[in-house]
Amino acid sequence: MAGPACLSRLPVPLTASRSLPALGAQAKVQKAGCFEPPSHGARALTAAASATAILAASARRIHPAASHRYGLRGRVARFAAAGAGMPTLHVGLVGYGLVGQELVGQMCAAAPKLEKEIGVRIEIAAVSRSRTMALLPAGTASFTEWPESQEEAADLKKLGQHVVDLAAASGGRALIVDNTASDAPAELYEAWLLAGADVATPNKRAGSGPMPRYEKIMEASRKSGARFLYEATVGAGLPVVGPLQALLRAGDEVDTVEGIFSGTLSYIFNTWKPGVKFSEVVKEAKDKGFTEPDPRDDLGGTDVQRKVTILAREIGLKIELDDVPVKSLVPEKLQNWEAPDGKKLGDAFVEELTAYDDEMDALLEEAEKAGEVLRFVGSVDVKSGKASVKLGRYPKDHPFASTQFADNICAVSSKWYTPRPLVVQGPGAGAAVTAAGVFSNIMEVMNGMR
Repeated sequence: MAGPACLSRLPVPLTASRSLPALGAQAKVQKAGCFEPPSHGARALTAAASATAILAASARRIHPAASHRYGLRGRVARFAAAGAGMPTLHVGLVGYGLVGQELVGQMCAAAPKLEKEIGVRIEIAAVSRSRTMALLPAGTASFTEWPESQEEAADLKKLGQHVVDLAAASGGRALIVDNTASDAPAELYEAWLLAGADVATPNKRAGSGPMPRYEKIMEASRKSGARFLYEATVGAGLPVVGPLQALLRAGDEVDTVEGIFSGTLSYIFNTWKPGVKFSEVVKEAKDKGFTEPDPRDDLGGTDVQRKVTILAREIGLKIELDDVPVKSLVPEKLQNWEAPDGKKLGDAFVEELTAYDDEMDALLEEAEKAGEVLRFVGSVDVKSGKASVKLGRYPKDHPFASTQFADNICAVSSKWYTPRPLVVQGPGAGAAVTAAGVFSNIMEVMNGMR
């Protein structure tokens, strides 16, 4: 049985990664007290029963919809047995919400095919939620229920050490996937990388956070040979970061990068037409689940600001998040507004937003008269060294005018791609495509283990 259809659209891995670095890399981290080197008594992972236990445990944690979609209950044993004797990628998952569960479903569904094509087995070595985690050991025969007895308080340093130990014992490779939107895991990326574990994430906190931490993470990756992979931070499942990196490595010179990087705001401006009130479109987006519980989190543009910061750093600009100005769509009087007692915040905010419909209607009418569309766009200009996030007007034959539903789109203008830019467009939000973007990075690591 083939993997999910979305996998056929994943970008081709751009580079190969090295095998797990020698324990010397881990010794560097030991000085900081973050990790201990694997114990001499660590057992090799040789039994197919180990993989059965690990993947069975993971399958029991998957959301029922994902379990049904990928047929996990009937696949776990075959996945484990087929991988005996193969090099193993030991994966620790930090964050087990919608994206984390979807990712496990995709990995388990695709594993048999990937084992045949690549010759590498995937084991889920640990799973962490916000308060608890389970470290999954070798040697357990099977699980019929999620092993509550193995749950313990979440400790991400301990989780990282566990995954590194398993990889050292098996001669495989360690990979930690951060599916959260929290700063806490990002604080450990440097230590994980120096210990020899690759890190893959859709979490934008490291890439857009304080520059000193960002530079330490990148330096840790260079020193250890472990890889920091973050394709899903900008376009979810869209290949944006990888192709941009490939262009730069090949010698192209990027002039500008701009795009629509919010699925929520893309939906709003693709749906909003003359005769429809702006507040009505925001309400529709909220009712369909496109917005955060507080729509200001989307309309404020902070998510796009983070993505633009990541892209700016990718092409060589040393900027902080606060260096990227954002023209918020939230009226100034509503930015610190609080909902009345007894009212749902989202509903109450939309009611307040109706007072500003006339102002927004005027913007739309002006654009229509000029034969243009409104789009909320993030941009990076290399020559000026600046980036910005704002509402802009674009001709109806511009690539940004062609977006549909909740599309994301990114246009790269460069020495090679001129006068027409390189354009990547497609769904850029949702658990399935975000997990697919992370999975593409996982497969890059697997390809490097051949």
